[in-house]
Amino acid sequence: PRGAGGWLTRYAEATGVNGIGVDQMTDIAAVKVPPGVALQGNLDPVLLLQGGDAMRNEARRLVEAMKDKPFIFNLGHGVMQPTPPEHVAELVAAIRG
Repeated sequence: PRGAGGWLTRYAEATGVNGIGVDQMTDIAAVKVPPGVALQGNLDPVLLLQGGDAMRNEARRLVEAMKDKPFIFNLGHGVMQPTPPEHVAELVAAIRG
């Protein structure tokens, strides 16, 4: 849930969910959830809008930080309307390595 941050562990335990979306305001690598709970997120959509090295570097950092955990790469929130499709293609290439 958006803005849940420090409450994610309790949320996962209380609800029994299999996955949690994490917004860009949370350090996803520091989130502790029960075994088997996947985390989804959390690239800042502003980075996708801007594109370039900052976006690629942060995407790679997220993938590396989450490599040993159940993880679904995604944005911390939706794609901003003026985001160039080319930036989405750049992002996909960056996370695929």
